[in-house]
Amino acid sequence: MALFGSLHSLPLEEILQMLAHKEGALEIWNLKGMPATTLYLKPGFIRSVDQNGKPLDPLAAKATLQALLSAREGSFEFLPGVRPPHKVRLNLPVEKVLLGFITLQDELERYRPHLPHPEALFQAVGSSPEDPRFKEFFRQALPHLEQGTSALELSQRLRLPLDQVRFYLYWLQRLGAVKYLGRRAKGQRARGLMAQLRNLWNLMG
Repeated sequence: MALFGSLHSLPLEEILQMLAHKEGALEIWNLKGMPATTLYLKPGFIRSVDQNGKPLDPLAAKATLQALLSAREGSFEFLPGVRPPHKVRLNLPVEKVLLGFITLQDELERYRPHLPHPEALFQAVGSSPEDPRFKEFFRQALPHLEQGTSALELSQRLRLPLDQVRFYLYWLQRLGAVKYLGRRAKGQRARGLMAQLRNLWNLMG
């Protein structure tokens, strides 16, 4: 089944429904602010989500899928029968991914007035939450949260959508896993930026 076009005329939600019983690679490119992405599919499941030739971990894959489902710009092509060139398997149920997208969008709109400022600082104070929606995020964010960090910094370091990180931090605070530390002063922001630039320079050197 040859399938190609643009997300403007055929959103990813409809594409996944059309390919629900197919196996192959769905290549998506010309995305604003996102590298070309490949979804490897098998009947009823997303096997893997790859960028730059490498599979994404579960948290990044789910965030990427959320962004792709919201996208209305970009091109796509489905290549039947193509399998991942690696052994990483997410095996995310397509129906669950689509339902999760709708649920998250509804919750973001509902709680948006209460979400923390992007530069509000948070620090870990509790153990990992039992709610499975936040466990993987908390695990990956913990090294940064132990030192105190903001949604904006976490978004950049974990490569996740900013609003999604703000949503996670809002709920982690409600669940007692993190505490609010206040806002970073302008001087601290400047020093933090310089430190990030120095780290980048050292990595390049």
